[in-house]
Amino acid sequence: MSKYYITTTAPYVNSAPHIGFALEIIQADVIARIGRARGDEVFFNTGTDEHGKKIYEKAREEGKEPQEYVDEYAAKFDDLKKSLNLSYNSFWRSTHPDHILAAQEMWRRVDAAGYIEKGIYKAKYCVGCELEKTDSDLVEGKCPLHPKENYFFKFSQLKDKLLAHYDKFPDFVIPKHRQTEIRNFVKAGLADFSISRLASKMPWGVPVPGDEKQVMYVWFTSRHWDGPHPPKLRRASPPTSKLRQENHQNLKNFGEQ
Repeated sequence: MSKYYITTTAPYVNSAPHIGFALEIIQADVIARIGRARGDEVFFNTGTDEHGKKIYEKAREEGKEPQEYVDEYAAKFDDLKKSLNLSYNSFWRSTHPDHILAAQEMWRRVDAAGYIEKGIYKAKYCVGCELEKTDSDLVEGKCPLHPKENYFFKFSQLKDKLLAHYDKFPDFVIPKHRQTEIRNFVKAGLADFSISRLASKMPWGVPVPGDEKQVMYVWFTSRHWDGPHPPKLRRASPPTSKLRQENHQNLKNFGEQ
């Protein structure tokens, strides 16, 4: 018997669930059920991403406190378990106190490893995408220009380490053409990017440890998205190459039916 962990992405709660996420979570449920049927010990996690400026502004539009707003919409996602007959073990929320503590601990470890620094810059930022934009990304210049003093993740320092990792584990990403796509992206060069926001402009986020004037960028807080592992699964090995290939084929077959 193998121990196997699967998680979905964490959808924003700025609107009700849609068919795209339904497809994703049903596919994950299929993998979980296949694993259990063959005797694997499976832990299936899902949940919601509840921080960020887009959600903060939606809450203000509806005249609600951010926590009240996300509680309401997170419940709509959790209701999918009954309406879609899902079998997940955990519904994890990014506003849960344990998640906030974990995000702050991750920040401390990344900082201690030398991959975080503070800087001042100007960036074109799109609230709708929760992303910074290059000139080629802009449509009629609609992403606003923001002068910022933020913390940056030194992504540029990881190029060689990532390429070495892909060489050592050629099946780290499947299917193969996605691995090739990621390798080409990394080979082209990586740029440092902002991982915090000024709390005075956007207070709805996880506070940066040691700097109350900053909150973490929403995507950085969800990089460790893995839910509450039960102790007996916490140290479980990742699925083998064969198992991952089987799951990819299972999803392919599922999609063709």
